[in-house]
Amino acid sequence: MTEPYWTRLSRAPLSRRQALAGASVAAATLAAAATVSCRTGDKNRSPGASGTQTPRRGGVLRTGTSLPVSSGLDPQIESGTGLEIFPRVYGYLLHIDPDTDATLLDHAVSVEQPDETTVIVRLRPDVRFQDLPPVNGRPVVAADAARSIQRYRDNPLVLNKTWHNTILDRVEATDATTLRIVTKQPNVYSLSEIGAISGGAIIPTELIDAAADLSASGVGSGPFRIEQAPAGGPVRIVRHEAYFAAPLPYLDAMEWMIFSDDAERVAALTQQQIDVAPNRDRAEAQRIGRDLPAVEVTSEASLAYLSIGLRVDRPPFNDPRVREAIDIGLDRDAMIRDIAFEEGEVLGPVSPHIAGGFWSLPRGAVIAAQRGDQPIEQRRASATAMIQQAGAAAMRIRLQVAKVPQLLDVATVVRDQLQRIGLMVDLETLDLLPWFVNLRRGDFAMTLISQFPYESPDAPTRLYHSAGIDGTKSPFGFSDAGIEALVERSWREQDRDARRQTLLDAQRLMIQARPLIQLFTSKAYTSAWKYVRDRKPELRSSLAQYNYGQWLDQR
Repeated sequence: MTEPYWTRLSRAPLSRRQALAGASVAAATLAAAATVSCRTGDKNRSPGASGTQTPRRGGVLRTGTSLPVSSGLDPQIESGTGLEIFPRVYGYLLHIDPDTDATLLDHAVSVEQPDETTVIVRLRPDVRFQDLPPVNGRPVVAADAARSIQRYRDNPLVLNKTWHNTILDRVEATDATTLRIVTKQPNVYSLSEIGAISGGAIIPTELIDAAADLSASGVGSGPFRIEQAPAGGPVRIVRHEAYFAAPLPYLDAMEWMIFSDDAERVAALTQQQIDVAPNRDRAEAQRIGRDLPAVEVTSEASLAYLSIGLRVDRPPFNDPRVREAIDIGLDRDAMIRDIAFEEGEVLGPVSPHIAGGFWSLPRGAVIAAQRGDQPIEQRRASATAMIQQAGAAAMRIRLQVAKVPQLLDVATVVRDQLQRIGLMVDLETLDLLPWFVNLRRGDFAMTLISQFPYESPDAPTRLYHSAGIDGTKSPFGFSDAGIEALVERSWREQDRDARRQTLLDAQRLMIQARPLIQLFTSKAYTSAWKYVRDRKPELRSSLAQYNYGQWLDQR
């Protein structure tokens, strides 16, 4: 069997200054990846993911999840389960391996950087959109990619676009297969932005010109097309018969069902009404593995993590003593024990699961900042004193949280722990989309954030920039000239080791400023019937969403 495309390209980072030759993509040359969530892999392989059998064509892969589709299937704004769906509908120029920074080609045949502020991307000539109106199966051209980048930049609902607002100068199609991107200054994350899971999706110009609503329909050049996407689900995508990497995909269709109740989701898996499901926690995964020996359970170190965001320009969080009191008064060991079943990790501004911890502060530095080496009662006494000195003991504070079962569990624990140091906290529960809008606007005093599964240190450190993650303003009302200078320096540092040192210096300041209080990161569990083949749980992060090679063995 031909060595997989992703595996072959990701063995060594490719120079960003040289042309990247693209090989022809045959039957097995696109990587397969895990069905559920962006995550890093434990490399725990199983018979269900052996990849040694000849794939069989046909069947419907059904996934059950508790995470709703928050904004539909518009690739530029969706932040819920749609993140698993739209990367299979829309095409991409390229992808970046988050572990090595290697460039992996998709619709592009080559990429080169003739100078520090210019990127030239040349497209494959054989890629077509799905045969749906108003596009009707025409070829994908450079103008589609250019207009998609511009739409992302100008889309008022996009949160993460600092690069587009502050770094990007212009993007233009010089001919049908050549895209030229010019930045205002050197930026090491330019290729990451061009190939990002949301910002890199290629949308036809016809839909952009018509300002089409892509929440429930759309046309892409990926291996599947949207058949149905009603609000609340189920979502169904079916094979794009003219996909350029035929015979991929092997599946006839993929479906996602949304369950509001954990017991219903587990029952659906047990009764084979669904084939794959993420697990709420380790306990659930262990029960399924014990009760259903024909189900494969995998665990992955999650790139997602939990934070508390604070409006540091408003009382009481404009007082650094209150922020420090929260940081040292939280019992993260208890959270990891009771919520993450002993499989969580404390973290600083950048998750230790990104690139194997290359970009993150040493664990000892994080624990020292949180006073995690002191007994919890001693820390609580110090925190209570700080709250009283700041005059915040009598204030009632609302902690906003999205109505997601796991997040409500964490928010309840945070509320109860903060009350033990003298903060009067009430939970304010919101549906996922209103919560997200409030986060973007900075319309909160304190909010529990389930951070996106960031794949590089760029976005996590930009959370501490005065322009925020969208290039406009910090939702936390935070600004620090020293931190800002270091973050901006990191954008220009081509040398990976030098950039790492700059970001470590920035993080040492960030953990003292505390506009964000980091809680913990943990593992994600997934259960799948073993007839689901080539799930590839070892693939990294968003590469998991480009799993076009899964197939179903006979049941």
